[in-house]
Amino acid sequence: MEKGDKMGKILDNLNPQQLEAVKHYEGPMLVMAGAGSGKTKVLTHRIAYLIDEKQINPYNILAITFTNKASKEMKQRVMNLIGEEVGKKMYISTFHALCVHILRQDIDIIGYRSNFVIYDENDSLQAIKRIMADLNLDSKHYPPKRALHAISNLKNDNIFPDQFKKRIGDEFDDMLSQVYKKYQEDLMKANALDFDDLIMLTIRLFERDEDTLKYYQKKFQFILVDEYQDTNKTQFQLVSMLAKKHHNIFVVGDSDQSIYSWRGADIRNIRDFSKDFGTDEKKVKTIYLEQNYRSFQNILDVANCIIQKNYEANTYVKKLWSERKNDHKQVTYYRAVNSDIEVEYIAQKINEKCDNNHVQYNDIAILYRTNAMSLSLEKALMKYKIDYEIVGNVSFFDRKEIKDLVAYLRLVINNSDDVAYLRVVNEPRRGIGDSSLEVLKRYAFESNLSLFEASKLINGLTLRAKNNFMQFAEIIESLQRQLIDLDINDFIDIVLDESGYLLNLKEEKSEEANARIENLNEFKTLTLDLEEDLTEDEVLSNKTLTAFDKLCLVLNNITLSSERKTHKENAVKLMTIHAAKGLEFPVVFIYGVEESIFPLGGDDKTNEEIQEERRLMYVAVTRAKNELYISNSEMRKLYGSYRVNFESRFIGEIDQDLLSFQGVRKAKNIEKRVVNYNAPVNNLSKIKTGSKIIHERFGEGIVVKLDGDIGTIAFSAAHGIKKLDVNHPAITIIK
Repeated sequence: MEKGDKMGKILDNLNPQQLEAVKHYEGPMLVMAGAGSGKTKVLTHRIAYLIDEKQINPYNILAITFTNKASKEMKQRVMNLIGEEVGKKMYISTFHALCVHILRQDIDIIGYRSNFVIYDENDSLQAIKRIMADLNLDSKHYPPKRALHAISNLKNDNIFPDQFKKRIGDEFDDMLSQVYKKYQEDLMKANALDFDDLIMLTIRLFERDEDTLKYYQKKFQFILVDEYQDTNKTQFQLVSMLAKKHHNIFVVGDSDQSIYSWRGADIRNIRDFSKDFGTDEKKVKTIYLEQNYRSFQNILDVANCIIQKNYEANTYVKKLWSERKNDHKQVTYYRAVNSDIEVEYIAQKINEKCDNNHVQYNDIAILYRTNAMSLSLEKALMKYKIDYEIVGNVSFFDRKEIKDLVAYLRLVINNSDDVAYLRVVNEPRRGIGDSSLEVLKRYAFESNLSLFEASKLINGLTLRAKNNFMQFAEIIESLQRQLIDLDINDFIDIVLDESGYLLNLKEEKSEEANARIENLNEFKTLTLDLEEDLTEDEVLSNKTLTAFDKLCLVLNNITLSSERKTHKENAVKLMTIHAAKGLEFPVVFIYGVEESIFPLGGDDKTNEEIQEERRLMYVAVTRAKNELYISNSEMRKLYGSYRVNFESRFIGEIDQDLLSFQGVRKAKNIEKRVVNYNAPVNNLSKIKTGSKIIHERFGEGIVVKLDGDIGTIAFSAAHGIKKLDVNHPAITIIK
């Protein structure tokens, strides 16, 4: 291809802002790229432009991405523009791959050998466990996973053990200081690095050896960084050091899509870019990419309404626009009476679209704030025979913590369930090793006993192993005695408590552990479903239905639900909003948009946290290309109880003319927290199941059940379920 032809290919089909960014030559530049605005196109075309027009040696260009997939895609797109031979000389990689390359050359300067190995998370966890055992630290009191997570956070902030030792604040910090110091010493002895070391030790190498730093500063004359809003402290430091000589740092990102603070991303990196990289000679130039090539304008109008609430804290203000017009089409907002009706509505809409509009299942995504919310959706999609796939996770019933809880319940119901026994006998860890289990299995086989029965009779084990087996058997037998006449959800709480399972997760104090706890709480919603699924005749004919019987029914339903296959080529995609980042779909449903759910925590959040929740909502909205549905419900079954949540503040931030109201919200007047209600009504005949009421102290609620004068009333998450006399003057019916 001739040079002129190549240049046409590189610069054609760019809008004015993209063209300005691509043709930028020297000095720092920030490209604030809105959702769907072609940021990858700008990055790849800029690299091609530098090589082809400015005659920059590919060897002197560094492009950094966050994933291997993104780096491969970027490299291929550049090669498509300027040819494979030239493209192969470029250095396009992730942060970690770049650091591995640098450390392989010069890590001996800081005391390691170049043939170092890299530990994955499991390797690191095993090392932490060994160290804690060597230091006689109680792993139940100090969960190894929590220690590893804390060490990772320290490394991402570029804090070494000797630095951390000076800032110890409490008992946990004191423990962590010992473990962190020994962990780094053991890694060095083994000539091993963990994932976080790769960047941290590269920075240390540059700090210790000026010649090495100068070499890479000279080599990488032009540096480009993708998704800059997701960088953490060490990634920022690395880029700053490399760019200090030439100042040709070109970053692309979107402060409105910074949603990963929980894993170390620091939004200040992109907000302070001009201050961090600007000099008197080379001031930072900022380009805004606001033309969106993904969505219809009506969807972008909704996104703009939501995110503008954050702009008081953000100097980078964008307004997305599109040439894709969808005149008079509104985004659908559906508010259901309850969450069962909400998921039914979503399922019915999906079938309606796929039957009538030539939409495929895999054109549709359902987004939610937390993984625990998938259960109700999965049940509705199964009922309507809609194939689905959970992206970034597994089906609710296939999640480890759910399988563990089910195994406990199965073992309580049936001591002879050897599969359940083996799953939970050491979950959480009880000091029962593999060799002891092998002895037990052999004894049970030879004696024709279940593992549970064999564990109470076996000899030939150490006293410690025998005691550990006996203690587990006592837990199960204690749970069996308590099952009689207990509410099932109360019993599940007892199982999680007495087994030590819940405490183990709480002490871990990680995002993963919190998600597992949410899933365990959501499991209790299944018992609410069971009660509702029993018809009036079944209730009458099962007056003596025991807790044992109900638990058996729950487990039977789980078995039937677990048997469905979810791996289908054409399937609706279910995922959290975090998992949806970077994806797009013709049709998107955002599910459960209520206070305390989305934004998660509601009034308990700080202003910074609410701003990140709002950015999450913006990300969710901008995944939709053609159609967007936002839904919530007045009363939700969640975590084993009924809850009344106000509709999310994000709904109120949308210009109401942009929404088509459906369900119980047909008017445009946005629901407020102060409800206008009629004079008190003390006529019992006017209050029934499903009645909306307001209580002087607890606020708005819904009558879930009525038993004579006593109503079971679901209030907001702050007050929960209350049993109250419906004739009390504090209660008023809302018309």
